[in-house]
Amino acid sequence: MKITICGSMKFYEQYVKLKNELENLGHEVIVPLPDENYSVHLNIKRKAMEDFNENLKKSDAILVANYDKEDKICHIGINSIMEIGMAFNQGKKIFILNKMPNDCGEELIAIDAVELNGDLNKLKESDLE
Repeated sequence: MKITICGSMKFYEQYVKLKNELENLGHEVIVPLPDENYSVHLNIKRKAMEDFNENLKKSDAILVANYDKEDKICHIGINSIMEIGMAFNQGKKIFILNKMPNDCGEELIAIDAVELNGDLNKLKESDLE
């Protein structure tokens, strides 16, 4: 399965580790570029979203890497919510790495997002159907 990782860029180092784990399980993985890779003359957030959209077109699914951030357990931020919406609109499967946060859990369930509870072995090709 080809998977695009998304989430807070604060966790970029964890994304690289996650990518390696997923590749060891036989998946192809796209990791977003950190903000510092974009020109300061560009609208960084917009360019990152455009890049995400291009990566999404090449992917079967997204994996929302929702780690704890400050006082938020299993954080999913506004940018990630936008990316989830983009994936949903393109008919891509949506996997949530850890527990679904309370503030958007009902919506994630409604769009058939799959909660992995940290277990990457739960990623299955059959979930794409």
